[in-house]
Amino acid sequence: MLAAKMDAWGPVQLAGRLTFTAEAGAELADEADGGQALAQWDVVAAAWERAAQPYQVAVAIMRAADAAMTAWDRDAAAQRLRRAAELADQLGARSLAEEIGLFARSARLALGAGRGDTTVAPRPLGLTARESEVLRLVAAGRSNPEIAAELFISAKTASVHVSNILAKLGVSSRGEAAAAAYRLRLFDPAPAG
Repeated sequence: MLAAKMDAWGPVQLAGRLTFTAEAGAELADEADGGQALAQWDVVAAAWERAAQPYQVAVAIMRAADAAMTAWDRDAAAQRLRRAAELADQLGARSLAEEIGLFARSARLALGAGRGDTTVAPRPLGLTARESEVLRLVAAGRSNPEIAAELFISAKTASVHVSNILAKLGVSSRGEAAAAAYRLRLFDPAPAG
């Protein structure tokens, strides 16, 4: 990989290079190597910590939580999400805090006292947090490239998520997946407008 061969001067460039490498690895990851992805995102978070970039630390920790969920380690995911939420709150980063809260709700993970979400039930149909996000966009009629752009992933990764969703829902098309999601009430109804 070209990124690994490039020079990095200072802690910010090193953290950026590690982030790029983790992102590239995430596109190829599956449940079997979720533990490796978790370790990689933990290294990224530590690098941003050394670079004194708390916002990037929170983002990396949230990605580590996603990797932990992929590896079926709910405790590790919850621990990381709580830390990411604390950092986002300290920074006043409302959009990041909202994203973390959405992730926690869709994964049915508790962020802690005073945050209002204390449920720790399993996710519907075994969908990962990312798959739930992708399914919501599929149900909204988005294409793989549109899903990729909205979630900051590659179109190929979006395609893999859609394939996994179809298998988990036991359906053969995107339309059937959307219908199943609404029939099973996996999403809140859209506000009338």
